[in-house]
Amino acid sequence: MAKRKVYEVNKAERYRMLNDLYAMIAEIKSSKEAANFIRDVLTPSESLMVTRRIAIAKMLLAGYGYEYISKKLKVGFNTINNVNRWLFTGFGGYLNEIKKSANRKERRSSIPTTEWARIKKKYPAHFLIFNLIDKLKSK
Repeated sequence: MAKRKVYEVNKAERYRMLNDLYAMIAEIKSSKEAANFIRDVLTPSESLMVTRRIAIAKMLLAGYGYEYISKKLKVGFNTINNVNRWLFTGFGGYLNEIKKSANRKERRSSIPTTEWARIKKKYPAHFLIFNLIDKLKSK
């Protein structure tokens, strides 16, 4: 079967196929299932393109400029510009998922992993100096 351009596919058929994909993605319950699905559906180069777009979106939100992003990720200005446009004028997918991801990481990093850390978190006034030192170390 020959490769077909997007505009060559009937609009109703395209929406039906995309809705099938969205439904499949919505049913994924774990990161392992998601990883297996993505590995099966996308080629390695497609996976790289998607992950680069996500990295570009994160860097744009962090305030990095096009020049820095281009050099760091080895992507063109056109790609960065497209991600920037999708980030702020799209359907909100990038923004929502990046914020969720950042919140999960933040929550994970705020959970104490040792008994000493649990005690310091539970009684912050008693361990004020230790907590201040920890904050200074992390910066």
